[in-house]
Amino acid sequence: MSKKFSTKPLRGMKDYYPPDLREINWIIDTIRDVAELYSYEEFESPRLEPIEIFAAKSSDELVNEQSFIVEKKKGEKLILIPELTPSLARMITAKSQELKKPIRWFSVPTCYRYERPQKGRKREFKQINMDILGENGLYAELEIFNAVVDIFLEFGATSDQFQIFYNNRRFIDSVFELILKVPKGKSKLIYKVLDKFDKLEESEFERFVLDSFQDETIVQGIFKLKESTSLEDLLNKFEDIPEEFYNSRGYVELVNFNLLLSEANITEYCTFSSSVVRGLDYYTGIVFEVLDTGKDNIRSIFGGGRYDDLLSLFSDEKISGIGFGMGVLMFSLFLKTYNLIPEEIKEKDYTDTIYIASINDNVSNYALKLAKMVRDEDFPCIIDYRFKNLKNQLKKANELGVLIVLIIGPKEAENDKVSIKNMKTEEQSTIDIGDLIDKIYNIIEEYGS
Repeated sequence: MSKKFSTKPLRGMKDYYPPDLREINWIIDTIRDVAELYSYEEFESPRLEPIEIFAAKSSDELVNEQSFIVEKKKGEKLILIPELTPSLARMITAKSQELKKPIRWFSVPTCYRYERPQKGRKREFKQINMDILGENGLYAELEIFNAVVDIFLEFGATSDQFQIFYNNRRFIDSVFELILKVPKGKSKLIYKVLDKFDKLEESEFERFVLDSFQDETIVQGIFKLKESTSLEDLLNKFEDIPEEFYNSRGYVELVNFNLLLSEANITEYCTFSSSVVRGLDYYTGIVFEVLDTGKDNIRSIFGGGRYDDLLSLFSDEKISGIGFGMGVLMFSLFLKTYNLIPEEIKEKDYTDTIYIASINDNVSNYALKLAKMVRDEDFPCIIDYRFKNLKNQLKKANELGVLIVLIIGPKEAENDKVSIKNMKTEEQSTIDIGDLIDKIYNIIEEYGS
């Protein structure tokens, strides 16, 4: 007896049957509509890239622990992309002189991460990315925040259900350098520690901090950073803040960005959080995490931020960018938590599908001719290839929710006629096929949903 293989997909991967895929596509298409309102153009890049472009700017953990590495040829390591930004930087650099700035791009890549599968996290996942490059001012950040808010509002979410928690890496750098006096070379470790904050239990986080640092000032500074939810609250926790701190680029950017958010009337959806730092090394300015803030479900949905020197991997040209990467699965879990996905989304709508039922297979060629006529008018069409038992064919059409059934037999075929049945009213009439398309339009216009 031959070996039977498992029907399950690989661990961390997922099969999407048609109803599941309809739901995912509905989410993506809705977000695509918002992206297009902001005039973002869609692009696509390969799923495989040289590992070096990720190792140079992404975190060691992401590349060395969480990525799928392919080595088909000795000495040439490729990576199944764990995120999109390095690929975006490569593409922008390749045609930088041809592209008009600012560049607004949108993509839906399939990404891969070799990590423990859990709720909302798979090893293969669809991600929605929006980025604006070549716009150095804070208006780029504001545009991305506005787009994020509009995405959530488009699905019917409220500020009680989500928040954009934001910070500024330059600001935190100034806190490290001018207030905490962190030695050079230690900042990366602090970022790594802060990035673990929402991934560990309180006791685990405290132990991780104490194990990582022996300097009491730095330890207490990290605890202050993780606990503050306003700029004023954070600064009030420190003594002897030097004047140069208030003139630092990070502090000035953060203050000005707070003003922009207020002027745009979206502060209801945005909260400063000094613990948000983002784990990827290439972030340089404003960074953010979007959280589900429901009492029973507090968790990060996605994040993003400003990157100023990512393109330096490929050229000496300086182009700054800001964007985000949203996992579709995690976002879908958020929507399901608040019943924001209509039940009917998973069901295929057959309202404008024309169903051809035949009395016998002698009229098969005529059925194919009618199907071509209908499809040429961009109407979906199903031919029932059983060619017998008309009652069962009509039953199948009714179960699908079809509005119009074309019934044909030898007489119709011989005389270029067709019987057309309105399944909603059960009215049936025989007409010339020259009148068929007009009749279909009339019925759909009057009875279609």
